[in-house]
Amino acid sequence: MDMRTRACLAAGIATASLGSCPAFAQSASADSVSIYGVLDAYVGSLRRSDQAGRTKVLNSGGMTTSYWGVRGTEDLGGGLQTFFALESFIQADTGTFGRTSADPYFSRNSYVGLGGAFGQVSVGRQTNALYAATGNFNPFLASANLSPVMLQVWNTGYNRAVLGDSVWDNTVQYTSPDVAGFRASAAYGFGEVTNRPGRHNLNLTLNYANGPFAAAISAQEVDVGPGLAAPITSQKAQMAGLSYDFNVVKVYGQYFHTDTPDIRTKTRTTQLGFAVPIGAGRLMASVASTRRDMPLTDTRRTTSAVGYDHYLSKRTDLYAVYLSDKLTAFDRRGNVALGVRHRF
Repeated sequence: MDMRTRACLAAGIATASLGSCPAFAQSASADSVSIYGVLDAYVGSLRRSDQAGRTKVLNSGGMTTSYWGVRGTEDLGGGLQTFFALESFIQADTGTFGRTSADPYFSRNSYVGLGGAFGQVSVGRQTNALYAATGNFNPFLASANLSPVMLQVWNTGYNRAVLGDSVWDNTVQYTSPDVAGFRASAAYGFGEVTNRPGRHNLNLTLNYANGPFAAAISAQEVDVGPGLAAPITSQKAQMAGLSYDFNVVKVYGQYFHTDTPDIRTKTRTTQLGFAVPIGAGRLMASVASTRRDMPLTDTRRTTSAVGYDHYLSKRTDLYAVYLSDKLTAFDRRGNVALGVRHRF
């Protein structure tokens, strides 16, 4: 079954489900079900500092990891609402689903929940709040392939600082309502490991936004997920981020700390960046540095990027990025990417 067929089928299922039950059909006019997504593809010349050779590529997901999704809400009355989301990553360059072949179909999000004056409670596969915060506090946002801090903290090829996936399975999450600019969230991922009730993932995040200023702190302990296998059984990570919009320039800063006791390794990552509105787009620049303290040796990786994102419309933009990478004991290497992104 190809992607187009899957999308049409999902839309049909979502629409039909509203009419399959009299109670749902009666309130269908007040409910919302929509299909949406992003397609992002780029051409480039790429080489990490520690890679033996350069690769010319046509890849998916330069500024945004391509995906499509179906989401909906239903008003239950009395201020109570139910909601759901099913989202699948797409490899736009090949037409296959997932970020890699290891991903399930709805790998970006797959959850259902209830919301009201108390906030929201959702259950299922859900995006990690630490990952979301990383994207919110750097000028390249959630660019998994071109943002220096996203590469160093989350990309396997760059020996990522944070272990576990950016999306957690079997997770219940609570998000509070906004109170004077503060919004808190707590997520618990059931490990579902037989006779090991202590195997779980836990995240606590606090966000604040007030006019031009925004900040976040996030802390987590991960026991289940990619990168967590013998001899590594757990990792703790903390992050703090902030941004301030001066109108003529928006500045960003982040700090990360991770501790992986099984291999006696700690990392410290800092990121500084800015974005300047220019014409029908914005100029972006960022530099991130990760120091890795290990038993036998210490390393430092410094990655920087400058780019311009030009909007052709509210939904379509073109971007160009130059990225430089330097790892201890290796030469500095440059990367170039030119891409197009469309939202639907």
